[in-house]
Amino acid sequence: MAKFLIFAILIQIFNGKYSYLLNLPIPTINETLQSTLNKTASVAETLPVPTINETLQSTLNKTASVAEALPFFNETSLANFTYTINSFSDGLQNTSSLSYQVDCLGLGETVAKTLKFFFQDKANGSNALDVQFFLSSRNQSRRVQVVLGEQFGLEWTDFKMERRTVVIVHGFLSHGQETWIRNMEQAFLDWDDVNVVVVDWSDGSNTWNYFKAAVNTEIVGYQISKLIEHLTNATIDKEPDTSKWGPLHLIGHSLGAHICGFAAKNLKKMHNSWTVQRITGLDPAQPCFRNIDSSFHLDKDDAPFVDVIHTNGKFLMHLGLGLPNAIGNADFYPNGGKVQPGCVDTESSIFSFLEILHIPKTVINEAICSHGRSYVYFTESLVSAVAKNCSFWAHHSNVTYKDFLRVISEPCDRNICTEMGIRAETYDDRGTFFVTTSNSAPFCDHNSNIVAEIKEQLNQDYQYEIKDLSDNHS
Repeated sequence: MAKFLIFAILIQIFNGKYSYLLNLPIPTINETLQSTLNKTASVAETLPVPTINETLQSTLNKTASVAEALPFFNETSLANFTYTINSFSDGLQNTSSLSYQVDCLGLGETVAKTLKFFFQDKANGSNALDVQFFLSSRNQSRRVQVVLGEQFGLEWTDFKMERRTVVIVHGFLSHGQETWIRNMEQAFLDWDDVNVVVVDWSDGSNTWNYFKAAVNTEIVGYQISKLIEHLTNATIDKEPDTSKWGPLHLIGHSLGAHICGFAAKNLKKMHNSWTVQRITGLDPAQPCFRNIDSSFHLDKDDAPFVDVIHTNGKFLMHLGLGLPNAIGNADFYPNGGKVQPGCVDTESSIFSFLEILHIPKTVINEAICSHGRSYVYFTESLVSAVAKNCSFWAHHSNVTYKDFLRVISEPCDRNICTEMGIRAETYDDRGTFFVTTSNSAPFCDHNSNIVAEIKEQLNQDYQYEIKDLSDNHS
């Protein structure tokens, strides 16, 4: 059963095979889901949730009725098509209530809770998920590990509460020693005298079971909130005046972005004296986190300022690893937020697995590279802020294909635009924004040649999505 679920989840996430169902006649959809129901029933009888069979049957019935009601779309009816945010998946999901769990299989809250029971690690005790925390600063650039509990070890660090504290969280199939984390850590130390906390949750993220990693984001968020509580308790007697404490800034890539959201939510529940002032979501993960309640993913209400950089927000069927929805106070869509220019030669350990699923290597290259550009752009914004040589200017945009083409060639300066990256917090502008970048470093410095290339890419992405929507509704 576990192998079946893992395989089904990964197929849905990485190959978008759910789109196959959309092209089948309704009787075939029923047969396919009924087969899954039958295979699951024998195992489901042993599960702690007695209503799992009824839930699956209800899902089957709802899917059939929704399929019968699907309208036919053509290019004319999609004239005002929203380039990044709207999709056929949204239309299908919105016919029923939102899920209040991380629901990778789309089978409803009861099934999601049951799977969470099996896959989620513990928050405390001997079987707890091993989340590690490493602190550094300008005066102590070599990382020092602290451990939650009585032997906290803060006295061995150079942590000072009056500084800004930056917490960096990695994503799926990653770890705290990644080169991009090292680069961002150093860029922050060069930018300002800050405390840097690197969170390593590789014990939960380095697994082929994406669902397991996804459900454990809540546990990692809880552990980060406990770390912040420890830091608060270790400081409040020495400096009870909280107005002198530095701001708390959480930064997460992919699943790490949602972890930051969970951490901030937990701190609010704990009524901790030190709360998160800013969260930067670097292409927050899409698989398992789209069309669920905001309490289960990063959201604009998690902090006074939540900025999000979307770099790979494509349809799942096209291996879109990032969440396309605008979920922050300021959502930036570099080059349209789907594919980043210059992403053709990336190598990754995930290649061998994805190629088994018959996904073209070029598609894998493009997705992983574009997904990672979010942290590359943010790190470069720190470097550029120090050098004062370049800015990621961002135009207000309604995130449509036509509007992107309108703003891409318009001039920008601080009087009419905002900035993507570290300096976004210095502007009062809120909403959704379009950013043009180069295809190589320095990415904030672009020319007319790259503008023409981005226009062509925007046009291709638009035509692909028009075709996908038309095919799925015909």
